Amino acid sequence: MDVVNKIKAPLISLFFLCTLIPLIPSISYDYHNHQRIIQIAFLLCISFLALNAFLSNKEPTFKLALNKKNIILFSVFIFLGCLSALMSAEKSFSQLYTLHISLLILTMCCVSTTNDKKSILFIIYALLVAHTSLILICLLNIIFTLAEQQPLNPYIIYSGFINIRFFNQVQVFILPFLVLLLKFKGIQRIVFIILFLNLLLIFIGQARGALLSFFIFSVFALILKTTLKKQILTGLVSLALSCIAFYILDSLNKGGADILRTSSSGRIDLWLNTLSNLSWKHFLIGSGPGVFEMSLGSSAPFSHPHNSLIEVLNEWGGVALICILIVIFNTFRKSIIHLKNHKKDIITESIFYSFAIGITYSLFSGVHVMPVSQTLLFIMWGLLVGRLYKNKYIHIPINIYARLFLACVFVLAWFLYLQKAVGIYNNIDPDNGYIYGPRFWSIGQRA
Repeated sequence: MDVVNKIKAPLISLFFLCTLIPLIPSISYDYHNHQRIIQIAFLLCISFLALNAFLSNKEPTFKLALNKKNIILFSVFIFLGCLSALMSAEKSFSQLYTLHISLLILTMCCVSTTNDKKSILFIIYALLVAHTSLILICLLNIIFTLAEQQPLNPYIIYSGFINIRFFNQVQVFILPFLVLLLKFKGIQRIVFIILFLNLLLIFIGQARGALLSFFIFSVFALILKTTLKKQILTGLVSLALSCIAFYILDSLNKGGADILRTSSSGRIDLWLNTLSNLSWKHFLIGSGPGVFEMSLGSSAPFSHPHNSLIEVLNEWGGVALICILIVIFNTFRKSIIHLKNHKKDIITESIFYSFAIGITYSLFSGVHVMPVSQTLLFIMWGLLVGRLYKNKYIHIPINIYARLFLACVFVLAWFLYLQKAVGIYNNIDPDNGYIYGPRFWSIGQRA
């Protein structure tokens, strides 16, 4: 078990390096699929480590850093996903997506046993280093854009991302850790510059949801009377300065960008149309995980509703939504109680804010859908749970039959997951341009 725990932190760090640093050559048609392939490999490795830890455990019980209530709720959630997939119009793809979410939940549980300070800081620093390298490349793109007297175009500045929101979805998880690092005087100026560049890039990408999420996080942290009050106020100053810098740079070569535009980019219409099309079936079982599709006018179809609550309700059903909301509420409640009782635990505090800002942004964007941000959400959740339930493990009885059964389940799940993922991947034909396809891969046909 100790060996497994030592492997997890480097494995998570390797995932960040391979998915975020654009200097690593793409191993697929585009950067999204490149990240998805690495995500699949990462989830399979983590699940293998989890199985190995379970089978090699010499004790008659197995430790898990979750309470019994949350374990039951997660189990019901996954069961309802499987049931919804079986009743879906696209059974094969829906089963793939259910398996995918199950592996993410398993990853969260596996990561939750990594609760020592050294391993957590190793993961956080690896994330910051990988993402900062990406930010610096974007800074070079800004300089080149200004030198060529061109407007600030996020599709050029955001290196390697076919959808600029994928970039913003990762950024929101980074911001709380940068605020945390402002506490260390030796690197304050460097961290402030990196925070400023992150916020400037959010303005350039016109990611209003990300800006709103950062502002909500800041206000929420101040209400909790956090020990990071000074750093959060500095972060808000950086926000104001980045806004001013954006308008100055944009005025040099006007590109027509307006961060304060009042349109909803189709979000509100998408939400209202999705809710209006709900039936009693959706409140019970849903239409099947991963199969959402809706067009607004002549635009390309949306493959997810850009709202995690509406998505779960539509695809997994109302009962599953209630289950996952209770688990999230329990995590938030436990976190707030912990922070009030451990005011100097800034590591847990920053992880909590990273998880909370990710959840907030999922109400406006596809944080819970895209490869890197989706994995980050569950990794932060696991790290947070590990800190909250440190040394408070649930002991699950195991015997030889339980080990054998679980090994068979894992092998079968791995086979089905890879078989379905490769099958859908083979439907990709980039020569035909955009083809409406699954949100799992960037393009292709689900069936």
